[in-house]
Amino acid sequence: MFPNGSKVESASILMNCPAGVDNTKYCVKISQEVFIHSNVSLDKTRIVSMEMTNLAPIIGVIVASVLYAAINIEDLKVYTKLRTFAESKNLSRIIVLAILILSAPIIVSLILLALLYKVVCFWIIREVDKNFVSFLDGIDVFWSLEDEATKNVINVLGVIETISSETLVERIKQKLTAIVDNKCYSKMFYRRQEKFGWYYWRKYTDINLDEYVKILNIKNKNVELNNQDLEDVMSELSYHPLPFHDKGMFQILVTKQTIGNNATGRSDYGIIFRIDHALGDGVALIKVLCQTLSDQTENDPDNLLFMPSNYIATKENPSTNLLNTLKQLCTMIICFVDGILRKSDNHSLHGPSLLGKKLFKWTDPEENLFQMIRDIKQHEKDMHFSDILVTSLSGGLRKYFAKTMDHIPEDVAIILPVRLPNLPKLAAKNEFKLDNNFTVSVLDLPTKGKRPIKEIKRRCNLVRKSVEPLVKHYFLKVGYLFPKQILQPLLKNSQATLIFSNMPGPDSVSICGGNLIKSLVFFIPNKGTTGLGVTALYYGGVLRFSAMADARLVPTSEDLSLILDAMVDEIKQMHAAYMNQSQLI
Repeated sequence: MFPNGSKVESASILMNCPAGVDNTKYCVKISQEVFIHSNVSLDKTRIVSMEMTNLAPIIGVIVASVLYAAINIEDLKVYTKLRTFAESKNLSRIIVLAILILSAPIIVSLILLALLYKVVCFWIIREVDKNFVSFLDGIDVFWSLEDEATKNVINVLGVIETISSETLVERIKQKLTAIVDNKCYSKMFYRRQEKFGWYYWRKYTDINLDEYVKILNIKNKNVELNNQDLEDVMSELSYHPLPFHDKGMFQILVTKQTIGNNATGRSDYGIIFRIDHALGDGVALIKVLCQTLSDQTENDPDNLLFMPSNYIATKENPSTNLLNTLKQLCTMIICFVDGILRKSDNHSLHGPSLLGKKLFKWTDPEENLFQMIRDIKQHEKDMHFSDILVTSLSGGLRKYFAKTMDHIPEDVAIILPVRLPNLPKLAAKNEFKLDNNFTVSVLDLPTKGKRPIKEIKRRCNLVRKSVEPLVKHYFLKVGYLFPKQILQPLLKNSQATLIFSNMPGPDSVSICGGNLIKSLVFFIPNKGTTGLGVTALYYGGVLRFSAMADARLVPTSEDLSLILDAMVDEIKQMHAAYMNQSQLI
């Protein structure tokens, strides 16, 4: 009846009890407790044994799975899959997002401290400087951040037909005098000042136009200027500050020497517009040229060439769905993180620190080039004008790398400036505002394959649908929040190889009483470690390409010709190919 050994153990206790009634009862009690304890222990042992019996199949399956994975590790490619996940973009995104979320309180605290510091500086500067107008807008601040190697000056070179350079200079001054008191153009005559890390505008009542408009006398040149002379002049001017120790915003120079004579008794001179990018973007500056100096005002550059508005999301179809709004916000956050994770280009046109000396080059006029692009676009209905231009740039870079490097990079990151739509109020009133109303997007341009126009078109369409332009626009706006000591490293561009701009231009411009500008070429400034800028400018019915590069990246201006001439050839070859297809059809 007794379980294993419990009876024997109880009997042993009774036998060892001392004599006496009470002692006997005590021993019996102890023996009963031992009996009960033995039964409970036995039950626990049985329960544990049953649990182990139930777990045995599960443990067996786990062990078998581990052994199978260990034996067949090569076939399962476990290591490869783990490494792929570790190197995946999603994992990098998660890490960056985690860092941003964890550092969010610090970032918010810095923003609040910066705003408090800015408010204090605002009151101090306004009290001390009676010429104070306002702090610079965020994007204007972006173009004010520069060093000796990257001057943020837009250069426009033209050939103008006039009686003499002296007469033209005086007439330009007269035109500018007429707009000095015009509020639309008052920003032109402000001077930029920096104090306590903040950039602000100063207004002057006494404006000396002799500092803004000058005759440029080229030393050791008593004869007509040629293209090489103009290239050297532009390169030399890249070192020169703008008026008032670089605090003025623009300068107009007219060469004393002629470029050529014509049968009318008038001569051709070089005219150079040097404008600080903080004053405004390229489209705004073309408008200034047309509206302030031009004899006619009917030309509207907005209807001509530039990056179309479909490169950026607009508010034409505003989302009323909260879920879609949250989805859009998440997309923008991911886009911002991807911008942080983007790897920098690594080849001969990108990487080394810039020298500061700039080289200039432009193509000869090609009257049929613009029409060729129109023909190609007409043949391919879903192709944009910019797709064709970017494809030609791909061919130009491919030829350059083939001539100068042992290998051709698969892709080259290029920055595309995107003009934002005008504010509804300004558009309705047809008002003009001199500002930087733009953002940028980055396109990975394939360069290794020959004429990959379909792939380029696909990537351009992705850029058009992307939220990246909006993200970059808001990011550039942070220039309004922080002093330059923080913004300088924060906004330094070190990823893309070049900036490619497609600029508008009127059919023709006659300024200051019948002086015809016969040709124009446009040069956008370098920024950060991006030391090459290429521009396509349509003017007077002619499309021309121009380039400005840092001498650290390109030894001579002739090297730039490799890119520009190949762009022209690429368009001609594309046109011939499409026209042959049309004839076959």
